[in-house]
Amino acid sequence: MYKENVNNDFEANKVIEEIKELSEKYEILYELNEKFTVLNLNDKTSYLGSIKVFDEDKLPEFKNNIKKLLNKYGNISIRSQNVVSCCSPRHSSINFKLDIPK
Repeated sequence: MYKENVNNDFEANKVIEEIKELSEKYEILYELNEKFTVLNLNDKTSYLGSIKVFDEDKLPEFKNNIKKLLNKYGNISIRSQNVVSCCSPRHSSINFKLDIPK
């Protein structure tokens, strides 16, 4: 399902489970892309992921906790944006990039 981990401390499946636990803790309706996009570079490996959050009131605290969770594995870039679509419920999208040095 996932490429072999470069850093022994990083396990994609474990991170997915921790994100699910956070969403249950905060009782957040969400949709998680359970596959990370992996970019292997000379000096680091980057993991890209996204989470749709349908409860905007809980977004700031949830986003901060996602950031804390991912920071323990490497350098994190995270952003969120509100999405209004004609074909799906209004939600916020959290996109993140986790860089792990080799």
